[in-house]
Amino acid sequence: MSFRWKLFLSYIVLSLLISGGGFGYVNHLLEQRLVEENRSNLQQQARLAKLLVEQQKGHPPQKLAHKLGTAIKSRVTLIAADGRVLGESDLRDDQLPAIDNHLMRPEVQQALKTGSGSAIRYSETVRATMLYVALPVASDQAAVLRLALPLESFDAAKDTLHGLLGGTLVALLIISLILSVIFSKITARPLREIADAAARIGIGERGVRVPTGKGEEIDYLARVLNEMAARIEDQMHKLTSEQQRLAAILRGMGEGVMVTDTQGAIILVNPAFRKQFGLPGEVEGRPLVEVCRHPDLLHAFEEQRESGDEVTCEITIPATNLVLMAHWVPLSGEHGKRGTVAVFHDISDMKRIESMRRDFVANVSHELRTPVAVIKGYAETLLDGALEDVPERGRHFVSIIAGHAERLTSLINDILTLSKLEARDAALALHPLDLCGTIRKAQMLMEDHARTKGIRLTAACPESIPKVLADQGQLEQVLLNLLDNAIKYTPDGGDIAIRTRQENKRVVIEVSDTGIGIPPKDLKRIFERFYRVDEGRSREQGGTGLGLAIVKHIVQLHGGEIAVTSEAGHGSTFTVTLQAA
Repeated sequence: MSFRWKLFLSYIVLSLLISGGGFGYVNHLLEQRLVEENRSNLQQQARLAKLLVEQQKGHPPQKLAHKLGTAIKSRVTLIAADGRVLGESDLRDDQLPAIDNHLMRPEVQQALKTGSGSAIRYSETVRATMLYVALPVASDQAAVLRLALPLESFDAAKDTLHGLLGGTLVALLIISLILSVIFSKITARPLREIADAAARIGIGERGVRVPTGKGEEIDYLARVLNEMAARIEDQMHKLTSEQQRLAAILRGMGEGVMVTDTQGAIILVNPAFRKQFGLPGEVEGRPLVEVCRHPDLLHAFEEQRESGDEVTCEITIPATNLVLMAHWVPLSGEHGKRGTVAVFHDISDMKRIESMRRDFVANVSHELRTPVAVIKGYAETLLDGALEDVPERGRHFVSIIAGHAERLTSLINDILTLSKLEARDAALALHPLDLCGTIRKAQMLMEDHARTKGIRLTAACPESIPKVLADQGQLEQVLLNLLDNAIKYTPDGGDIAIRTRQENKRVVIEVSDTGIGIPPKDLKRIFERFYRVDEGRSREQGGTGLGLAIVKHIVQLHGGEIAVTSEAGHGSTFTVTLQAA
């Protein structure tokens, strides 16, 4: 029920109470007034009747009572000094002996003592409530004259009074009802405005203020509400700023963040967490076990919740090969633990680098072990006298040592070159370069090597090919490494071709051969350091396993791309794409 209706009903109830009380009080006063007026009239009639009784000497009391009753339209009773009823206007003569003695009637006693008596009581004689007035008379016929009127004779007057009072009351109630509606609307309007303003403030609407000037009490309430609204807006502004700052921090974090309550329901996650665990849709409010069923994640959460201490663990995501370092801490509040905060650091690159470092050390150790062992073995043989005993054999051993020393030199040079290219501050001096001239130079440098195996080395570079942004020495290194590989793995009598073409603002260089090709399973790893498709054949050809890795890094430093297509037994094609000048 609204406040307006409560106020309206309170006005109605108050009006009914006042009207009912007023009606009862006024009705009581009017009835008393009616009785008093009739008592006064009856007393005047009694005085007149007293004079008539005192003058009518010698008349029988019963006849005199009938005569007076007929004249004054009231019940007339003549009573002797001893209380006997001598005359009764409403009775026959034969009924008088049956009437009780009236000496002890209150009005009679009062009249005998004070000279006038009055009473309202129930009459056993006429079986009705009567108004009695009694006066003493100086007559030999009676000692007391009593007049009586039944109260039932007042009913008509009472009904009229009740009708007037009832009509007046109904009119007052109608007026009160109308005024109650008006007053309740006037009174409730400012309160309703305050309530509406409070509701708008409650839902977070800003700039809501309650107008004043509606009365002292209403103005005080409005001022209090306006002050409260201003404080709430200030607090909301601070909270919103904090939330936006926190949201921006969480969005910008590379680490995944998750907050749960004590029951394991997710309260907050950031985009990095969603990406790490591949979570689509909304997850806030859902149980962690329902959102992600990763066993390591759930185990770490349960461990932290049971122990209440910080927990650190590694979590691997098989689908994406991500390795996460998870740090779980309890979220505490004023009333104890409120949940858990987990931060997930992506250490995949660090793990990958660590694995590459281990592989690199192992590969370098493996590559160095063979030539060092050979050099050591042959050197010890020479030291044991082989050089003096069989000079030809000693020279053969020395040539073997020199070959492996050359292989070690090539390996160390390639490692140093690769290290420089992978350095953070590695940069090339890029400038417009004549690509066709560089290709012809590389062809000339590798032509003798190709001729020893009967391999045809051709180059096609149209004059329309634009210059490229490149480093002269590094681009030559790319071409020489690709041609050297092609010659090594192309059988005698094969073909190697260099082709160029322009694609939009880029220039494409293709080095194709008719060599042994690369199996599909090795294509993805062909540019890794020390990776060889056929390790035995590669070592026979004198390769270090770093040539293509160096090529890839040089091309990337040029802002270009390198790719390979091959089919085992049918040759390979390496494609280098560079930016045109």
